[in-house]
Amino acid sequence: MAALAALLELARPAQWIKNGFVLLPLFFAHALFDQAALSGALLATLAFCLAASAVYAYNDTRDAARDRLHPDKQQRPLARGAITPRAALAFSALLCVAALAVAALTHAGVVAVIAIYLLLQLAYSQGLKRIAWLDVGIVASGFALRIVAGGLAANVPLTPWILAMGFLLALMLALGKRHGDLIHVTDPAARTAARYDVSTIEWVLAGLAGAVLVAYVFYTISPDVVARHGHRALAWSTPWVALGVLRYLFLVFKRGAGGDPSRLALRDPFLLGATLGWLLTLTWVLYR
Repeated sequence: MAALAALLELARPAQWIKNGFVLLPLFFAHALFDQAALSGALLATLAFCLAASAVYAYNDTRDAARDRLHPDKQQRPLARGAITPRAALAFSALLCVAALAVAALTHAGVVAVIAIYLLLQLAYSQGLKRIAWLDVGIVASGFALRIVAGGLAANVPLTPWILAMGFLLALMLALGKRHGDLIHVTDPAARTAARYDVSTIEWVLAGLAGAVLVAYVFYTISPDVVARHGHRALAWSTPWVALGVLRYLFLVFKRGAGGDPSRLALRDPFLLGATLGWLLTLTWVLYR
């Protein structure tokens, strides 16, 4: 039982919330009640959950020595010796096969997207994560791929703006995580972000925040979206996005938060409120 618990911990199910990006095309396309589209999108989401867990397991085998020096990561299963690297690698391989098998139930394009995601993350773990800026670019591209998979699985056409918005938002969150690493991890050997500096990250984060808002506004008023829904009411959700982005910047700049965006979104009442407000507004606009 202890080994199974360690494997489950290695899979990091708490991080599966990130795979909600797969459902964005379905939600925005007013297709939540289309059974075929919903079924395909949920299967694609499951495939990405399995693929992401495979990546976590593999990456932890590469980082175990450094994780032991990290104040938070030292409690991960491999770092504390709760599971062997060999078992973690076997678990990762099993999850990869399962992810591709589930993806095959949806659309051939989703299989290709999952395969590209796994290859990118393998390259990341093998050494690209040590190249500043490229590392966060790869992380962000994984979220853009989630949106692509969601569109393919639900048979929903995508606009360039939703892909840009997803990529820029993920890039902002990844850099916020690097910022938190620089602030809180004092041992350079344990840092993921050793090749960055706080000032540069903060300038880029501020620029990305503006870019996310611009991309979101242009998405809500893009001709394809307006034609699909017959109105520009999606733009009414913009204030919630602005509130969430500004709150995130405050938490990163003033409180040194940002280490785990998923946990932050669930624990900070302002971010949680902005997220719920955004969801409720869009649900009312799209499904009333």
